[in-house]
Amino acid sequence: MVMRNIRHIRRAWMRLGLTWTWMSLFGSNLAFAAEGNTNIVPGIGLLRGIGIASALGGIIVLILVHFVYRKRLSRGTYHWLLLLGLFVLPITATLSSMATVMEGTKRVEACASCHVMDPFVNDLKNPASPTLAARHYKNKWIAKDQCYGCHISYGATGTIAGKRDGFRHWLYYVTGTYSDPIKFVGSYSNSNCLYCHEGTRIWERIKSHNALRADLEQDLVACIRCHGPPHPLPQERTGSAMK
Repeated sequence: MVMRNIRHIRRAWMRLGLTWTWMSLFGSNLAFAAEGNTNIVPGIGLLRGIGIASALGGIIVLILVHFVYRKRLSRGTYHWLLLLGLFVLPITATLSSMATVMEGTKRVEACASCHVMDPFVNDLKNPASPTLAARHYKNKWIAKDQCYGCHISYGATGTIAGKRDGFRHWLYYVTGTYSDPIKFVGSYSNSNCLYCHEGTRIWERIKSHNALRADLEQDLVACIRCHGPPHPLPQERTGSAMK
C-alpha cells in the first residue's frame, strides 16, 4: 500500500512538472505573439531563449530520467535529476517568461496588438495631433517605450492603484464587457508627469508650476487641466478617423 501511494505521488509530481514546464514554454512566447512583429530587442530575445531552453530542458530531463534511464540511475542521482527537472528548470523558465512578458509589453507594438487601442496608437503617431501623447512622441521627449513611459504605474514596480486599474481594464477587455469608445475610469497620478518634468529648467521657469507645486504633488490639481488631453476625446476615437 505504501509503495502504491509513493508511485501515485511520483506520477502526480511528474504530471505537475510537465504541465509547469509546458506553461512556461507557452508564457515565454506570449509577449511576442502579442506584438506580432519580428523586431526583437536583443535583451528580450535572450530572456525568451533562456525561458524556452529551460522549459524544453525540464521536459526532456523528466522524460529521460523517469521513463528511459530510471533503472540505470542510482537513487541519489535519480532524485537530484528529478529536482532539476521538477523545480530548478521550471522556476528558471517561469521567471524568464515573466521577465519576457514584462519587458515585451512595454513596447508600443504591444499596445497596438489590441484593436481597441488603435485610436490611441494612431493618434500617438500622428504628427498633426495636438494631444500630449502625440507631442511627446513627435518631439521624442520619451526616447522609447512611449506608452509605458507615461503609464509606468502599471509595471512591476508601479503603484497598487495602477495595478488595480490595469487589472480592471484587462478584465473588461478579455470579457468583452467594455463600451466602445472606451472611457478611462480610474486614477492617474501627476507623479508620472513630474518624474520627468519637475526640476527641469523649462518646468521651473513657469511661475504657475511653482505656485501650484504642493497641489500638483498631492494630485489636487491635474497636469492636464492646463496642458490639454493626453489622448483623443471619446467622440474622436474612431479607428478610421485617427489614421
